[in-house]
Amino acid sequence: MTLQGQDSLFPHPRGEQQALAPSAADAPTPDSAQSLDLPQVFEPATSHQVRDELQELIRRDLLGPWAGEREVFPPGSMGPRERYLIGMIGPKPRLGSNRGPAEQTTDVDETVQGDGGDGEPPEVLTPQMLGKMWASSMGLSFAVPADVDALTVTAAWGQYRPVEVTDEHEKKHRVWAREPVSYDREVRLDREPSYRIPLTVTDPDAPGVHLAVDVRPRDDRRVVQVVLVNTKAEPQNNAETAWLFQCGLTVTALDGHRAVFLPIDDPLDDVRRLHDDLEEAHLRLLYRAQRRYASGRNVAVHPEVRDGERCAHRLTTTWLPRYDVPATVASVDPDSPLARVELGMDALATADPDQLRAGLTPLADGYAGWLDRQADRIAELPEPLRPAAEHAVHTARQVAERIRAGIALLTDPAVPGHADALAAFRFANRAMALQRRHTEIARLREEHGLSYAEAEARVAARGPAAASWRPFQLAFVLLNLPPLTDPAHPERAADASATVDLLFFPTGGGKTEAYLGLTAFTFAIRRLQGVVGDGERARSGAAGVAVLMRYTLRLLTAQQFQRAAALVCAAEVLRRADEATWGSEPFRIGLWVGGGVSPNWYDEAAEQIAAARESGDSKHTNVLQTLSCPWCGTALHGHEHLEPAEDERRIRLFCPRAEGADACPFAKTRSTEGLPILTVDEEIYRYAPSLVIATVDKLAQLPWKGYAGILFGRVRQRCPRHGYRHDDLDVKTGCAGAHNAKGRLPAVRSEPVLRLRPPDLIIQDELHLISGALGTTVGLFEAAVAELCTWPTPAGGETGPKIVASTATTKRAREQVLGVFGRQLAVFPPPVIDITDTFFSTQVPVTVDNPGRRYLGICAHGVRLKSAEIRLAEILLVAGQTLFDRYGEPADPYMTLVGYFNATRELAGMRRYLDDQVTNRVRGTGRRTGLSDRIVTPTGMLAIQELTSRISSAEISDVLKRLEIPFDPEFDTTTRRRAIHDHIREAHRAKSGSGSKPVYHPLVQRFHKRSDDGRLPVDAVLATSMLQVGVDVSRFGLMVVTGQPKNTAEYIQASSRVGRDPRRPGLVVTLYNWTRPRDLAHFEDFEYYHATFYRQVEALSVTPYTRRALDRGTTATFVAAVRNAEEAFSRNTDAHDVPLDGPEVRRIIDRMLARAEVIGGERGREYLHERLSRLKDRWNLAKTGNTRLGYDEGMFRQQRLVGLLERAEGQPWGDLTVGQSMRETENEINLLVPGVTELFQPLYGAPPWSYGAADDDGERADGAERTDDGAAEVVETGGEN
Repeated sequence: MTLQGQDSLFPHPRGEQQALAPSAADAPTPDSAQSLDLPQVFEPATSHQVRDELQELIRRDLLGPWAGEREVFPPGSMGPRERYLIGMIGPKPRLGSNRGPAEQTTDVDETVQGDGGDGEPPEVLTPQMLGKMWASSMGLSFAVPADVDALTVTAAWGQYRPVEVTDEHEKKHRVWAREPVSYDREVRLDREPSYRIPLTVTDPDAPGVHLAVDVRPRDDRRVVQVVLVNTKAEPQNNAETAWLFQCGLTVTALDGHRAVFLPIDDPLDDVRRLHDDLEEAHLRLLYRAQRRYASGRNVAVHPEVRDGERCAHRLTTTWLPRYDVPATVASVDPDSPLARVELGMDALATADPDQLRAGLTPLADGYAGWLDRQADRIAELPEPLRPAAEHAVHTARQVAERIRAGIALLTDPAVPGHADALAAFRFANRAMALQRRHTEIARLREEHGLSYAEAEARVAARGPAAASWRPFQLAFVLLNLPPLTDPAHPERAADASATVDLLFFPTGGGKTEAYLGLTAFTFAIRRLQGVVGDGERARSGAAGVAVLMRYTLRLLTAQQFQRAAALVCAAEVLRRADEATWGSEPFRIGLWVGGGVSPNWYDEAAEQIAAARESGDSKHTNVLQTLSCPWCGTALHGHEHLEPAEDERRIRLFCPRAEGADACPFAKTRSTEGLPILTVDEEIYRYAPSLVIATVDKLAQLPWKGYAGILFGRVRQRCPRHGYRHDDLDVKTGCAGAHNAKGRLPAVRSEPVLRLRPPDLIIQDELHLISGALGTTVGLFEAAVAELCTWPTPAGGETGPKIVASTATTKRAREQVLGVFGRQLAVFPPPVIDITDTFFSTQVPVTVDNPGRRYLGICAHGVRLKSAEIRLAEILLVAGQTLFDRYGEPADPYMTLVGYFNATRELAGMRRYLDDQVTNRVRGTGRRTGLSDRIVTPTGMLAIQELTSRISSAEISDVLKRLEIPFDPEFDTTTRRRAIHDHIREAHRAKSGSGSKPVYHPLVQRFHKRSDDGRLPVDAVLATSMLQVGVDVSRFGLMVVTGQPKNTAEYIQASSRVGRDPRRPGLVVTLYNWTRPRDLAHFEDFEYYHATFYRQVEALSVTPYTRRALDRGTTATFVAAVRNAEEAFSRNTDAHDVPLDGPEVRRIIDRMLARAEVIGGERGREYLHERLSRLKDRWNLAKTGNTRLGYDEGMFRQQRLVGLLERAEGQPWGDLTVGQSMRETENEINLLVPGVTELFQPLYGAPPWSYGAADDDGERADGAERTDDGAAEVVETGGEN
């Protein structure tokens, strides 16, 4: 045989894997130009097939055997322990080694945390560093009926021994060769409770390989644990001979067929005790088909269950567990009732009431009929689950009735509001159809380089299919039409009886389009209804913020902004075509986020534009938040297309596609306003755009900026030149009551205006992120938002906005929604009896056409996490290149490795490894025969992109577009890369003189142009939590999750970023840290966890009315509500004159206290009342000084104002401290506690613990010191950490 030389993958003693030595470098192509002309031939394949082959390469490389059951290593190779990463159990270490207990050693990854160190081990090597800490056993535990007395266990592994071989030159070498080993043993369950079965020896007590068996009776079953134990002594030489590789256990009944393995976790168990927990009972109902049959010990377990059987008939351990999560689709089966529903936006935009009734009624009838069939199935369910099923059907029928009410509103002229609702519905469908088509046009132009006319023709060729609803989207719109049409609808009540609709659908299912449809309807219905009420209660819908869309992460905001901007462009095109109906006020969109994302003031924006024009580069011009026209997809550049107008203090953005009959309607030749996009805070306040997209943190500006109340409709005057006015804003803008003519600007005078309606629709995307400390702060501050959005109805009552939220992962959502919004919850589409079917969506079985997302688990016992990360990245990059060379485009999804990390410091460590060790390994030739080169030049590097908070907001859009760039088979195969490199080298050698330029082949010229245009594909993406929501990169197919994320929702959301396109099925490799018990537990339970991980989502905590939360947020909430509720309270100087005992403030306090009682009970109300009373006292006291009081320090009519509010900014937090961000609460505190045995041992001479109440002077009765922020400070000393 021909043997290829190898180097060690683990040089002794640190356990760091090394790359295999390359074979002789390929000779340069004799005629590189000729080779560039040769066509490349790729084998036909689908991405599904490529994914399977990628998984097989991972298995062979990390687990083995690479070269078959009886593989022989090449000469010069070190042992199999260095060759393979997982699947091995070691012998008992030699006496005298430095092996020690795990709890007495340092963390094996402490040097790879990206903290700026060099990552090298300390001088004193721990047992882990010496490679002396490893797993010596693996096995599983399970349960069988009490009458099962015996089982068959098959133990198998690979034994590697040095042997002598002769190469083709008759030279002898000693190499490692594998010998497969297998033992079948009958395991008796009626013997003693614990015993051992020797396998490689005859004496159970002799060193060797044994099966350790433990049997424990429990009720009507036997709980069994079978463990393969390696008790061999570690030899002095050739230590690997004592190791077991690729070891595994298979357990069956004696006959090999009978299904005897009982579920050890069955949703049907102990259901009766859950009578008070309806949600948990419902989850068990939904997942009743998913059962766990075994628990692994250092290894995962795969059960085999035949269809129709409750028990498993075979259990097999696996070191590479996998699970295919089926895709959830919203497609319409031709035989389903949904096939008769009219889903086309074009048809719905022109249909009359009768046509709408015919096209929409099948949706309600089909859902009602489906629910009837679900109700009929309840009798077949296990009796303990029936109450949960009955409640689920009842809840879903309420949803069905709401859908019918929406249809009736559109089709029955007798229903109040019918005419306006029908016109608004038509408008929404026209706008959404335009948005869909033009978003697709922009995508085609971006990805395929088409002209506008070419892209438009492609979209037009699709006909009505290019603009249609999914059934769940249309249903969600319909059920929300009545409350959006009728401001006095009960779902919008200004109290806790109002309803929040939660759109609960898997990631990538189309939630965004559903609430964009509601946005378009809201735009229209406000304009149609005009002024509602009269006198002081009058509110105008002709302008102002109609929809407030809130996000938690700026990355999510940036991506959704582009889609929403396309809708606003569509609405504006429709308005221009019919101003008589839709008014003269433009529809606009505003991006209201932090100053680091977009400028706060016009002057800042103008300076950015001037600097960009001077440099000829708009890279750092964050006033430009969209890199292409949302309407037509034409590229935009800040230094060319942004135009500041100083006299108006406006920043306008014009599309450059200005010529021809099909010029963009937002080009200078077609519009004086340009694109209806506002990104400067000042303009957002002055023009109150119809749609405001904001981060939740931005709402923290409400206590500090009185003019922010304009966004909630509190206006009094409007300047035709500068927009809505506010005294504090006028100081910045220089706006006055009148302006003389200037240039093309006419003379204007400010005019009084009616108060505007506050937002009618609030959208909270990714609700699951509003939890923990952020959720608690937001929940408290939401009382102020609710106050500012409350307005009087003509009938004399009060109403608030319709609130909708969306998420793909949630648990205890009812409690979360109550804590955040103080409202009731309705989930859509509601799960009923089976998790696989909600009528509007179904889980499809895993097939080639619907491959689902595959999860693969890896846990490298005894190996440093750093080494495992490097080794895994290496095989994924090289294997991806190998498959790309073989199949071309179908392998592209697996050419970009997406790495997800739980902390930035962990990501930083991996960035160093990729730039150094991983690059060195994949540079040059492939790792072994049959694998391709990833880097072919001596100086080549991997293209790496981060998605973290370290990426500036100005770069996010550009980064996301770059990630969509695929690898090109024309340039990026190993053969082509090498040929291009050789040709470039030859062209430089062939230059005729020092001043001449090399002559390149046309393909090389295109290669250089791709690089010059910045269109190089990315090899690796490293991301933290920014990735988990809102990132839609359709070509992502491969992800590595390093370490189990802190909660299941994050894990689901992050891993759902790959495989979003069923034509590019995703592969998620989770690399577990074996030193962390939580990681190891998830690995051992891999299949069951992934089969039920939507059930495993942890409940979210939102506690806004606890004492600590009120200490941090009461002042901000109260001041935000008071200052922005009334014009007379809003100026900075008005803080001195606010009547804190007046009716306006009393009304606000009463509503806040009522909300606190609903959410936090009587105790929460008492806590808030106490805190508000103290705050009022401090406010009144501040008014008594000699200097006039302002909310913030400053000047008023040449008089200095002393500030009521105090900024946090590192200062002690007091009664009047107000943060400028929702996340600005207090520093994180990390507690280090001793082990369990020392925890309850008091220190010698230490005083006893006591918990006394605090005196008024801040001292505690127990003598503990009190910190400046009022918290008791406990200083703990002594003890081991």
